[in-house]
Amino acid sequence: MKNVSSSWLYGLSAGVALFAAGCATEKITVDYVMPARAVTDVSKVNVAAIKVNANVTGNLAGDNKLNAALVKQLLAMRLYKEGYYQVADDIWADRNVANELYKQITSKASGHSYSGFSADEDNRGKVVIDITLDLVLDAKPVKKEMPFTLTTVPYKEKQVKKGEIPVSEPDMKAAVVENVKQEVTIYEVVAKGTLKAKFVGANGEEAPQEYENTFAVTMPEADRFDSAQPSQLKALAAAVTPAVNGIVADISPYKESRELVAIDGGDERVVYLLNAKAFSEVEVVVTKLDMIGKANFADFENLGIAQEAMGDFSGAKDAYAKACKLNPESQSAKDGMKRVQDALSGKKAIKSSGAKENKDTKFSK
Repeated sequence: MKNVSSSWLYGLSAGVALFAAGCATEKITVDYVMPARAVTDVSKVNVAAIKVNANVTGNLAGDNKLNAALVKQLLAMRLYKEGYYQVADDIWADRNVANELYKQITSKASGHSYSGFSADEDNRGKVVIDITLDLVLDAKPVKKEMPFTLTTVPYKEKQVKKGEIPVSEPDMKAAVVENVKQEVTIYEVVAKGTLKAKFVGANGEEAPQEYENTFAVTMPEADRFDSAQPSQLKALAAAVTPAVNGIVADISPYKESRELVAIDGGDERVVYLLNAKAFSEVEVVVTKLDMIGKANFADFENLGIAQEAMGDFSGAKDAYAKACKLNPESQSAKDGMKRVQDALSGKKAIKSSGAKENKDTKFSK
């Protein structure tokens, strides 16, 4: 961190007070890469060979082969497209077509690397994710009173010059606002069931690392009601996505977002800067306070939050350690320490897996 003169610090303090006075506490969103909850090595998982057996009933059941394909695509996408194990482009084909295509690709002098990847049953050394979905999926019309705001605006004659065409204009001062309720028909989507996932070793062998978990499948409240009957695939995707995300969190490093807020009890300038999202300036001020012995536990906690927001989890870990030392009873400092330790473990897990960074994936320092 850079040293600053006391005169500069005073000037910063005055400027921030003018800029941020009266600002409410702001939420600071931080993205983390978290380590897998249950499995430490998924390098042998064959994403192309995910097996799904879907048994969906109800008036939105649809074709269970299509249901199985959707669940497979959702999981593959989350693991390899949005996750941290995408190292090459995937081409889906049967063995003969894939082999011919692979020969053509490798025969050319290309600056891009390719590797063969088969979903065949005899793909030795690979682990299959075996999924069973049992789900009742129904949509039923229900009557519901919906609130509306009805605004009636009268018009009045507008004053015009002699010889001009008479016109009228809205009289906003005479507007009448009514709160009304209207009964409408909407569709309530209900989902109830389970999704079970486990690892299966190639050719009946045991998986290198055991994994099995069962997830309850329900319709999230945000997707439960619709103005019209939703499509079968839309309803199924909404219902099973939380369970798919649970599998990803169990077996793969995954992205998690949290909202943090500034800690009261420290230097007001630090809180102002943090709420203004001036994270690097928070570092400067807390460093100066620490040098003259005036930084307390709240200042170091706020420094940790600023460093988390910048992706510097190692620096945040040191800041939270200082906060815990000054105030061992601070639960927020303990929580911050656990967050950054998990984030550092997630980064370590990615490195040890040999995964490469996706173009849309950012690894923190």
